[in-house]
Amino acid sequence: MSDFVTTVVGPDDWPTVGAFFEPKGLVENCWCTYFRMTAKERSSCGSAARRDRLRDLVEAGERVGVIGTVDGVPVGWIGVGPRLGFPRLRGSRAAKLVPGDDPERIWSIVCLYLAREHRHQGLVRVLVDRAVDWARDEKAEIIEAYPEDDRNPAAEVERGSFHGRVTTFESCGFTVVEPRLQHRALVRKDLR
Repeated sequence: MSDFVTTVVGPDDWPTVGAFFEPKGLVENCWCTYFRMTAKERSSCGSAARRDRLRDLVEAGERVGVIGTVDGVPVGWIGVGPRLGFPRLRGSRAAKLVPGDDPERIWSIVCLYLAREHRHQGLVRVLVDRAVDWARDEKAEIIEAYPEDDRNPAAEVERGSFHGRVTTFESCGFTVVEPRLQHRALVRKDLR
């Protein structure tokens, strides 16, 4: 296999990001906007408007995530950034703050995806590790995620989820803070 290259998305990366999310792309029409918008904003926003919103953010220089490529072809994505940049987290039971938290010091991983043919090779960990390094470089104190809790083999986890799996995050040095909802957990890594 060719090298898997991870890049923090910058203003010149829209063609690669766009190819990843375009119809017939790996994650059709999602545009990594679910957590970047309130429920009201998203309900009145179609796929083209979500695409335009993400493109505007990328081209304006807002670094919205990490993209993974093989031979220049986008195959992986992790949506990550300062927690305050994800308004949908404010009302999320899975992402509820812990007493004493300062949300200004927390970064959130809100979605994670790797093309099927590149799975089971440790590449998701490469994406997560790159997101962690970026958050640390930006002086975040904590990075967190809200993955499916797959620690119990008998538990039913949502197979189509873009939240990742607890065991994957644990392999990257995250710890489970507490279970959330039926099959989710809050996981965190201290970056101080």
